[in-house]
Amino acid sequence: MVFNPSSIDRLLHVWLGAFLAGAFLVLSVHAYYLLRDRYVELSQKAFKIALSVAIVFSLGQLMTGHHAADGVAENQPAKLAALEGHFDTLEVADMYLFGWVDKEEQEVKGLNIPGGLSFLTHWDFAEPVRGLNSFPEEDRPTALNAIFQFYHLMVAIGMLLIALSVFAGIQWWRGKLFEHRWLLWAFVLAVLLPQIANQVGWFAAEMGRQPWVVYGLLRTSDALSKVVTANQVLFSLIMFTLIYALLFALFIYLLNKKIKHGPYDEDLEDKRDHLKDIASVIR
Repeated sequence: MVFNPSSIDRLLHVWLGAFLAGAFLVLSVHAYYLLRDRYVELSQKAFKIALSVAIVFSLGQLMTGHHAADGVAENQPAKLAALEGHFDTLEVADMYLFGWVDKEEQEVKGLNIPGGLSFLTHWDFAEPVRGLNSFPEEDRPTALNAIFQFYHLMVAIGMLLIALSVFAGIQWWRGKLFEHRWLLWAFVLAVLLPQIANQVGWFAAEMGRQPWVVYGLLRTSDALSKVVTANQVLFSLIMFTLIYALLFALFIYLLNKKIKHGPYDEDLEDKRDHLKDIASVIR
């Protein structure tokens, strides 16, 4: 793993993704408090701190993602072709904003930037990119449309997080950060986006790597243990799914309970403020 050429790129990309998930959780919670007019002073400070993290790490995610894509182009060209639905090696490769891969017709129907993938790979809009047809059929990923959709959903969410964070940063600079209720609602709901992006990114990476467990060296079909049966694998998958579903439900319940309670007891704080007012009057 240490000497794998994709290790550092993946570690950085996942690390930044984890920071984004944490930042947007904080943003979501404190945007909710501000909309409910609770813990206003505390929430404004926490929101600004988390927004600073979100701006830096969302832009950093863009840079590490591009660097990782360069590594994929060099070390896993079949995956890169699958991510963008690029078939013909002799053609310039377009970069799709969204679309649908027609595997039978070997084309993608959607909105694209002509030569965009060629430019990102070679810094030349006219340079061809190696396509799927240059690989033996048994060495190509099979679930092309799923890989394409997962990858483009990850990219779309990443760009949306950048746009949302930078826009909020501009409003902060203008002194109008907390004047837009729609923006606060956007941050309340955006808590889901980094989580989705992290998951679909891994789907795209691992499905795009197929049919290899170790790229070019060990196929998935050859990586099975001879002593583990299909029923045992299925049973373990079902058990892991149930356990993690239970843990997830417990996490959501406790998190929701904690958020509704707040960082401190509001009634107690009101009583303290009232006592301070009385004390000031007595003085």
